Amino acid sequence: MKENNNSMFKRVVAIVGIVLLVGIYVVLLFEAISGEMGPGSAFAGCAAATVAIPIALWLILWVYTALTGKKTVASADPYGDYDNKEDK
Repeated sequence: MKENNNSMFKRVVAIVGIVLLVGIYVVLLFEAISGEMGPGSAFAGCAAATVAIPIALWLILWVYTALTGKKTVASADPYGDYDNKEDK
């Protein structure tokens, strides 16, 4: 049950990221078609968001990992390769 909650949280974060990025690109496309763009303002914002949104989502997963102790992609050791190496 715990693994299901962890994967559900990661799915929700991923879906939020996808929706945000697609929404930004749709707004940029609409502004480009309508011709109401200023000199690079929408493009600069879209470029910044393309970098900032994945970083923000990674930070959210990292904080989730730090608070709960569960392993995610943002963990320092996401696959547990370094757990109990001295026991083997």
